[in-house]
Amino acid sequence: MLELIKKYINREKAPEMLRWPVIYTLGQAMVRSNLLRFPYRATALMVEYGLEETKKVYNRRLPFVWTSAFFPTELLHALGIPIFSPEVAAALAASFGFQEHFLKEAESRWWGRDNCSFHRCAIGGLFSRYYPLPSAFCASSHLCEGAVLMFSSLARVYNRPFLLLDVPVEQDDDSLSYVTGQLWQIISSLEEITGISFQHEKLQEAVANAEGTRRVLQKINELRLHPYSPFTAKEAFNFLYLNFTGLGSRAMLRVYETLAKELEERIRENNTFKKPPRFKLLWLHLPPFYRNNILEYLEEKGARVVFEEFNHVYWGAMDASRPLESIAGRMLSHFSYGHISRRIEIIKELAAKYDVDGVIHFSHWGCRQSCGSLRIIRDSLQKEGLPFLVLDGDCVDNRNYAPGQVQTRIDGFLEMLG
Repeated sequence: MLELIKKYINREKAPEMLRWPVIYTLGQAMVRSNLLRFPYRATALMVEYGLEETKKVYNRRLPFVWTSAFFPTELLHALGIPIFSPEVAAALAASFGFQEHFLKEAESRWWGRDNCSFHRCAIGGLFSRYYPLPSAFCASSHLCEGAVLMFSSLARVYNRPFLLLDVPVEQDDDSLSYVTGQLWQIISSLEEITGISFQHEKLQEAVANAEGTRRVLQKINELRLHPYSPFTAKEAFNFLYLNFTGLGSRAMLRVYETLAKELEERIRENNTFKKPPRFKLLWLHLPPFYRNNILEYLEEKGARVVFEEFNHVYWGAMDASRPLESIAGRMLSHFSYGHISRRIEIIKELAAKYDVDGVIHFSHWGCRQSCGSLRIIRDSLQKEGLPFLVLDGDCVDNRNYAPGQVQTRIDGFLEMLG
């Protein structure tokens, strides 16, 4: 069934088809009737939620916004504004194998290949009419400068509002007040743009959902320490959609509560001996989303990625009685924002917690803020006796992907591990 969908999506009428809300209703029906099968019930719930949100966007009955990867979605869930994440859409396009059309469309309009492919794919998708034009573009300045530049450019081209949350690198009271003030301004702007009235209790509910999600995510990460945990890195990466769009929603909380229960049940039922991997690995940054066999090849060689940097719960408890201050605090606390020592300390903590034998960093070409510090990270980890492998590549653009070369690098790394 999925192969038939992929073939049809590649046809000329795909842009028109993707604008039909009935497509997403059909997808939801297929999920509910188990025509589309998933390894976890939680995965099915996530897919159903994603289809519902996408249907709302293409229905155009409600105003919706584009958001960058780290924009505080609690605000949007409180206002009931549907969210479209172009970066998630780019990853999905790559997984279906039709990202090349989007990339070439963007490049034909002078968006060079030295720009992030997530953003080139998003631009090409909008110019090709695959992706819907939003009521506003909402971005956060921290971690990803490329999204800010892309959103501001598209806002000018399409004459749409551009809302920027400027997040300072310092973590102090002045920064907290500065970000909190901006959050109030963004809410006011969204009210004016969408005509939706803000309700404080809805914001409190969104922050309560975010806090519940934080706690259950921590539980899932603890369950992954169990030797009988069946949860793989590939499955974990599939849930990143929620991390970028769902925080603050009841749906995200429900998905992760379901996942935690399923993992507990499978660990409890799996009482047979499970041979441990020869090597346990920590994965830094994101994986490539087009078809590849990197994680599978590692498994074939007796190595397993036991945790991923992006799934680390980096923020502290959120107080629903102080919702905006809690959101601002979360925004300021990201370990990859600010001095590189913050990220290095978290990498060391995760390496120790999950008892890894080595660390792999997939260096996506467009993420300069991540790749630019690799030498410092390598030197710091070497002092701790942690072997470090850099896999250069691209998360979306597969035109330079050389599987043989990647496998050779992995072979050499694993040989060094022993």
